[in-house]
Amino acid sequence: MEEPVFDKYADTYDSWFKTPLGKKVYVIEKRCVEELIPDGRGKRALDLGIGTGLFTLLLKEKGFDVVGVDISEKMMEVARKRGFKTIKHDFNYPLPFEDEEFDFIFSMTAIEFLRNPENLVEESFRVLKRGGEFLLVALNSLSLWAFIRRINGVFKKEYVFKKAKFYSPNALERLFGDGWKIVVKKTCMFLPPWNTNNINFWERRFKKIFKNSGALSIILAKKEVAHGD
Repeated sequence: MEEPVFDKYADTYDSWFKTPLGKKVYVIEKRCVEELIPDGRGKRALDLGIGTGLFTLLLKEKGFDVVGVDISEKMMEVARKRGFKTIKHDFNYPLPFEDEEFDFIFSMTAIEFLRNPENLVEESFRVLKRGGEFLLVALNSLSLWAFIRRINGVFKKEYVFKKAKFYSPNALERLFGDGWKIVVKKTCMFLPPWNTNNINFWERRFKKIFKNSGALSIILAKKEVAHGD
């Protein structure tokens, strides 16, 4: 069986966010995501692609009881040390949950590695309660970060994003079919893929001019009908 792509990065994934550039990226991405997560007290959330659980902490801070799913056992070992319940699962197959188990679903930079990401969205619809929301975050194909990653994919034999597919906001939105209401569609994190002290220029001025060029594409969708309706 092929080793999950992120197994070899489990020990170093979080450390990148402690680098000079990584610290700035984390602060900006954290702000982008947490403002879209509702109050979760007394509710259950599912994290599809929990990884090390770094961004899953935002769900915990909002009060959710969280279950995380991932294909990488080594990444989940780190998540479990953070106190999260995890299940190993291949997203190319149906999710191991009953219909309408969860109030909120979160997935950050996981669908880029799937053959059929629309299947994961359909399964999310099934396990999400009516009125629940799905916050889907992916790497934006229209960003400077995607451009650099494509170049690295050409010249580096072993590169984590070599076979990844990036998604513009419109491409991400097209994964959602009937029964969903798109609440938010946007990009965020306009800082370039090199260290800079001029954050305000990129996060305020650059955003106004090139609003679809943020590093992350974000869709927040609400399930409007019950499963089977």
